[in-house]
Amino acid sequence: MAVGHSLILVVVSFLRTLGKLPGEEVYDMGTLEGDVQNWAVLIQNYILQLASDGINQHYSQSYLDQATYTYEQKDGEEIIQQVKEDLAVYFSQKKRAAQRLAEKVKELHDSFYSQTNHTLAKKLSDLPREIYMDSDIPEMLPPDLKFNPYFKQPVSWNYSTIKIPDDVPRGDPSTIETVYFTAGLNELFKQNQKEDPLLRWQYFGSVTGIARTYPGREWSTNFAGFYNDYDPRVRPWYIAATSGPKDVIIILDCSQSMRGEKFEIAKGVAKTVIHTLTKQDYVNVICARASHWDEVGKWHSFVTEALSCVKEKMVPATVAHRKDLIEKIEKLKPGGTSELERGFEIAMDLLKSIPHTGCQSFIVFATDGQDTDGENIRCGPGYYTRSGYVPGPVCRYNWTKVWQVMEEKNGLLVPKARIFSYLIQDDAELFPGKLACDHAGSIKKLHDGENLISQMSNYFDFLSTNAKTSIAMWTSPYLDSWGLGIMVTHTIPVTSDVTGKTIGVVGIDATLDEIENFLTKHQWPGNVYSFLINNQGETIFHHKLKPSTNLLEDPIFIPIHQLEQDKEGNPQEFSIIEQNMRAGKMGKLRISKARDRIPRTYYYAGLNESEYSFAYSLADTDVGFRRSQEPWNRSNYTMSYYNLLKEYKSADVLEKFPSAFEELEVLENETKYPGLRISYKYSTIFLAPMSHCDPISYLYDDNLARKTVDAHEWINSDASDHGCDLSDQKFVKGVRADVLITQPIEEIWKARNFESLSQIKWTNIGLRSGVFRTYPGHRSRRGYDPTKRPWYRRTSAAPHRTSISTPYMDAAGVGKINTISQAVFEGMTPRTDEECLNISKSGPWPGGCRCNSDDDCIIKVCYLSSAPGSNADHHRCATERVEGVTGLDILYDDFQNKTMESMQASDFRKSCGQKYACPDGEPDCQTRCYLFDSQAFLVMDPDFITASNLDERQYESVQLGKKEGEVMNALIYKHGFFKRTEIVDFQGSCRITPEKPKMTLEGIPQNPEELDDYYKNKGPIPKFNSEYGCIQDVVGYVVVDVALGSSGMITGNVSGPCMSGFYYVTALPKTNLYLLVIENWKPYRETLFYNFNCRITRSIVNSGAFRIINGTCDHEDTSTSSLAAQNKCPVLRNLEIPCTYNCTFIHQDSFLAILILCLAFGIFIRGHEF
Repeated sequence: MAVGHSLILVVVSFLRTLGKLPGEEVYDMGTLEGDVQNWAVLIQNYILQLASDGINQHYSQSYLDQATYTYEQKDGEEIIQQVKEDLAVYFSQKKRAAQRLAEKVKELHDSFYSQTNHTLAKKLSDLPREIYMDSDIPEMLPPDLKFNPYFKQPVSWNYSTIKIPDDVPRGDPSTIETVYFTAGLNELFKQNQKEDPLLRWQYFGSVTGIARTYPGREWSTNFAGFYNDYDPRVRPWYIAATSGPKDVIIILDCSQSMRGEKFEIAKGVAKTVIHTLTKQDYVNVICARASHWDEVGKWHSFVTEALSCVKEKMVPATVAHRKDLIEKIEKLKPGGTSELERGFEIAMDLLKSIPHTGCQSFIVFATDGQDTDGENIRCGPGYYTRSGYVPGPVCRYNWTKVWQVMEEKNGLLVPKARIFSYLIQDDAELFPGKLACDHAGSIKKLHDGENLISQMSNYFDFLSTNAKTSIAMWTSPYLDSWGLGIMVTHTIPVTSDVTGKTIGVVGIDATLDEIENFLTKHQWPGNVYSFLINNQGETIFHHKLKPSTNLLEDPIFIPIHQLEQDKEGNPQEFSIIEQNMRAGKMGKLRISKARDRIPRTYYYAGLNESEYSFAYSLADTDVGFRRSQEPWNRSNYTMSYYNLLKEYKSADVLEKFPSAFEELEVLENETKYPGLRISYKYSTIFLAPMSHCDPISYLYDDNLARKTVDAHEWINSDASDHGCDLSDQKFVKGVRADVLITQPIEEIWKARNFESLSQIKWTNIGLRSGVFRTYPGHRSRRGYDPTKRPWYRRTSAAPHRTSISTPYMDAAGVGKINTISQAVFEGMTPRTDEECLNISKSGPWPGGCRCNSDDDCIIKVCYLSSAPGSNADHHRCATERVEGVTGLDILYDDFQNKTMESMQASDFRKSCGQKYACPDGEPDCQTRCYLFDSQAFLVMDPDFITASNLDERQYESVQLGKKEGEVMNALIYKHGFFKRTEIVDFQGSCRITPEKPKMTLEGIPQNPEELDDYYKNKGPIPKFNSEYGCIQDVVGYVVVDVALGSSGMITGNVSGPCMSGFYYVTALPKTNLYLLVIENWKPYRETLFYNFNCRITRSIVNSGAFRIINGTCDHEDTSTSSLAAQNKCPVLRNLEIPCTYNCTFIHQDSFLAILILCLAFGIFIRGHEF
């Protein structure tokens, strides 16, 4: 046998020396090295020539060089004080409005119920129309509903509306009375709005479940067109205001007897409780069961455990932990025997653990009450006799163990835990009933999983009435369900002076985009940024996070140190800043090497009477900066036009500028620009929100004609530019200067004449001030910001290179396009040779210094500038500050065709895309060619040209590893050419179903006008969205240029399950691109079976965002004291809860003593004083 095996090995080895199977060969040498180097030069020259002919960056740069500049300085401490005062006023206005509402509700309630005759109305329809307007009944809606962009829906400024939950009887006297007395809030609602126009929703949620909201609105509908249900009493803002902080343990009976619908109901109970918790609460969930044998003696292992990622403690009920727990609950499956003693032991240990609130303790218990789990659940291994196998005894649980555990441990717990038991479908009330009643709780039977909030009213009603709290509070930020983005709500519980009972809760909303506006409007172009955190160190706003209006679900807040420090905790000095900010202190600290490797000074302050702190981070170069000035001689400058071309023929604009529309020569639905209005005669100016003194007013103002008049007048006026310091000026200082400085480029763009001109879609320049000039003139989206676009960020991050984007779908639906862009720098800094030598004797030198090559300069850009000053006749280094980015969009097909034409082999046999015989004589080898960028995304792939324009997955952000996994693998692990990067995205988006290509663009908002008017024109039925928020591990790759070595090229063989070939990689050094050529490329031969090995090879080197199943414990709560220890708990009423249960049970021998007790007293009825 051994000899035969050895013989086989020898034969295999001999065959390997002869060669591999077709498609698996390895050839040591390629023949295209010289051609590849030449192709890289040709492609780079084509791109640079296209940029030169199409963008004309040198002209734009010369305009900036010739501009005059003034030097300005910013005082970080002055700015931080100003913003603190502004935000203090903003928050105090919301708090005053809420306080007035709370006082008014109390007055109206107590006055109404002090009267003998409350109301003569017997039903809601008897109430006067001005008192009762219903959000759920179309004929009962306010008559003056009108779309308002500030609320993104039709609203009424004259009336509030009522929302009644589905399970609240509309004919109940308490319902009618609540609707009647709350109508007195209408005038105060309007007064609040008049005093503070930035107010969003104002509302009152009553203990009866009625919500009155202002401004009045129609309620949102579901997919079937029915109005969504809404009960304010179970909303987090209501519960947080009325119940105060609490510790909650949920115990699920996960035994086998719970299988089927019962377990789904139990999971629903847990999810319902978790959804109503807030970050001030602590929580954990326990799945209780035990291992067992089955009827044939097989062992089945189960364990009782806490579900949170922290097993031995409770966790704060933040969005992250709530999502984590709900996801784990969803995955639970029933199984095991009914062993609950360990579950309650864990619960009591968790309630004693630190951190916790120490204010109120609750155990929510869901079970069927059964003490057996069926014949196949055995508590012994069984044994064999002469007659055959005898299974172990059927498991029957002794509930007295749990009662004893709770009696012992709860007696020592402070505060003692109340138990709310939920019996699911069965009638076995004894076990859960005695548990609840002995521990000051109650029991309810659940027949189904419908409307659990109402079925669990015993728990929720107790929460909202037991705490004597009148403390106003700001909620955690959450996603507004009506499209207004991230919100915070100031809530105040209202208690009657007559009865001492809770009447309800008032709420005033504020959106995060308004708070962001206070921070960002005090920033200035450069490396300045701001951020906002809460007192737990969670980041509410930061430039690295997604915009608040782009989130899919309530945000998971990232600890600020994850954004400002690396994984090793550097810079360590930032920990001091975080500590001070969490304590609400004010100060500053300079860090010589911040996370972005440059010196920064952090100015920070806490907001009085709130849990928030904010900070500004300034690079050293941002303290003093140069600002471009308007040209003093404007005689050669023509008129500039605002981007809203349609508005130039509106009555208001025609009255001001009667000949403007005719002068623009506006064209509609050109073949090249379907669905758009364009002007070939003029470029147009768009001013981003950051260019306005009040971005919020700009974003929510639908009077486009007035906007056009204001912008047109300003950009063409001679009025002095005082900036936002002048109360009636609408535009930031320097905006008009940037419009004027870029104006001459319009004639240059119009006069272009080169081969690919017909394939150019747009040409534009975006400046750091938010000014965006584009040709042909056309409209941009209202919220468009050129400085936040990928092409701007990519180019400004590597300004010495010409950048090319991956293909993407043109917004107008014309087809696939690429953006080619180049940086323009702040005007040449005036420096003498002496000043330059004082900075460095051998270079690299800063802007304004003499240079001979790009390598002589810090910014790696050396050019002959038209700027005056020293060395004006020599090449000088560009100024380090990027003033803007200019670029063009070209149709992808033309870009690929021109690129492929450049790659003709010298022997005309192995040009890109050409097929030929393989070295082993097999047919169908070919040369494959790709262009990819510095992050390994494909910019040019021969397959892109045949991909459907509507299937963006096939060409947008396609990673090299997805197409050529073997080559990518070699470049990562063999050559070190790619470095893997990895970050955790707490605001990621996952999909329920895989994304599918669009079949048509019909019905999808495409052009800027349709996108801006989406909320105005959308129907009542919400669109389906397969995406949901999740935590993701974002994997990427970045190029390591030094790996190219002195030759500037990497070569090698590759052979794997997908393909084989000889590869060449080289850079296009003046761009962000790299060329990959694979000679003798041969794909793995198709078989009848799926090529799993190929799929795996590609997937392990592919970048992307991958969902993290358990990513919530990256930030650990380090609290060491409870709220009770800090005297921050609300005073409790210690209400008695009526508690009854039925003593009926099946197994009498286990509970003889209890049976006698029940026979003696019948039904066990008990009230508790806790």
